[in-house]
Amino acid sequence: MLFAFMKKQLLLMIRDRTNFTLLLVMPIILVFIINFAIGDLMTEDTPEIDAKVAIVEHTSEESQLNQIKEEINEMSIPEDARNDMVQGITEFQPIQILKQDVLGGPKHQEMVDVKEIGVEEMNTAKVNKQYAAIIEVPENFSYRLVKSIFLGEGEPPELSLYVNQEEELAGQVIEDLLVAYQEQLQTSTILEQNGLGELRITSQDVKGETVAISGMNPITNTTYYVVGMSVMFVLYIASTMGAYAYEEKRDHLFNRILIANVSRWVYFLSIFISSSFTGFIQLMILFSVSVTIFDVTLPNFPSFLATSILLSFSVGGIASLLTSINYRLNSDQASAIFGSAIVTLFAFFGGSFFPIGGDVINTLGKLTPNGSGLTAFLSAFQGYGMEDISGYLFYLGGLTLVTLVMAVVIFPKRGKAV
Repeated sequence: MLFAFMKKQLLLMIRDRTNFTLLLVMPIILVFIINFAIGDLMTEDTPEIDAKVAIVEHTSEESQLNQIKEEINEMSIPEDARNDMVQGITEFQPIQILKQDVLGGPKHQEMVDVKEIGVEEMNTAKVNKQYAAIIEVPENFSYRLVKSIFLGEGEPPELSLYVNQEEELAGQVIEDLLVAYQEQLQTSTILEQNGLGELRITSQDVKGETVAISGMNPITNTTYYVVGMSVMFVLYIASTMGAYAYEEKRDHLFNRILIANVSRWVYFLSIFISSSFTGFIQLMILFSVSVTIFDVTLPNFPSFLATSILLSFSVGGIASLLTSINYRLNSDQASAIFGSAIVTLFAFFGGSFFPIGGDVINTLGKLTPNGSGLTAFLSAFQGYGMEDISGYLFYLGGLTLVTLVMAVVIFPKRGKAV
C-alpha cells in the first residue's frame, strides 16, 4: 500500500506540466541567464588596464650613488663594514627597482607602459594629459634615501605623483603600486638600521602561483549559481506535495483511504518518502545537466551524495509539515505561503541569489535548509570531505527530525481527519 501511495504522488508530479517545468527546466534557464548577465563577475579576472606612466628624474641616480660611495670610502670605519655598505648600495638602486621591477615587472608590464621624460617636458605632459600618471623623482632622491637607510641620516625623501583624473582606474593602480613600494622601502630602512639587511626581500625573491587560500578548488560563478538555484527550487517540491495532499482531502480521497481501513500514518509516510525521493531525483537531474552543459566539476562525490540525501530528507520533512498544517486548517494556504513567500526569503538569506555578507545574516542563512545545503554543496565542489561538512549534514538531519515530529503532532487524529 505504501508503494502504491508513493507511485500515485510521483505520477501526480509528472503529469503536472506546470510544476514539472518550474522544478526542472526553470533552474537551468535561470543559470543560463545569470551566467550571461554577470559573466565572470565572481572570478579573479581583472579589467584591462593600459596605463602610460612618465617618470621624471631631476638627478641621475647613478651619479648620486657614486657620490655616496665616495663619501663612504672616505669614512673612518672598518674596511669590511665599508665594503659591505658599498656592495649593498650597488645592489640597492631604488629608482631602477621602481622602473624595472615594480612598474615594469612581469605582473604589470602588460598594463603599465613606462617612459622616461625630461624635467622640461613635465609641465607640457601635465597639460596635455597624455599620461595616466607622472612620477616625479625629486633632486638627490636616491642619495638622501641611501643616507637615510644605510647611515641613518635625515628623513627618507618622498616621490611626487600626479594622476590624470580622466584615467581614474589606471591612476589608482599606479598609486597603489607606489604605496606598496614605499612600504617595502620603509621595511628595508628598519631592517638595515637594526643590522638585518640580509633579510630584505626583493621582487626577484618572491615566486609562486595563484591558488585558493585553502588550497582547495575555487568556486566559479557558474558552480555557485548552479548550486544556488538547485537548493532553492528543491524547496518548491515541499509546497507542491503539500498542495497535492490537500487536493486529495478536498476531493475526499483521503476519507476513502481511511474508510478502507488504511492507516493514516501509511499515507503520511508516503508523503515524506515521495517528497524526499522527488527532491533527490530533481537534484540529480539538475546537477547531471549542469555537469554536461556548464562543465561543472565534482571532486568529492561522497560529500555531494550525502548532502543531496540529507537535503532531500529535509524537503520531505517540510512537505509533511505543510501537509499536516493544510489538513489542520482545512486549507492549502500553508503550501501557497511557503511556495510564494517563504521560499523566496529562504533563498535570499541562504545565499541562492548572491553571497550574503555579515555574521548575523550568514548565521540566519545557514539555519535555512537551502543555506546549509548550499554551503555543504559548495564545500563538496571544492573537494572537502565528509568530516568538513558534517555540521551541516547533522543540521539537515536534525531539521528533518524536528519537522517530522511537528507534522505528527499537528496531523489531525482519525476522528478529526474526516
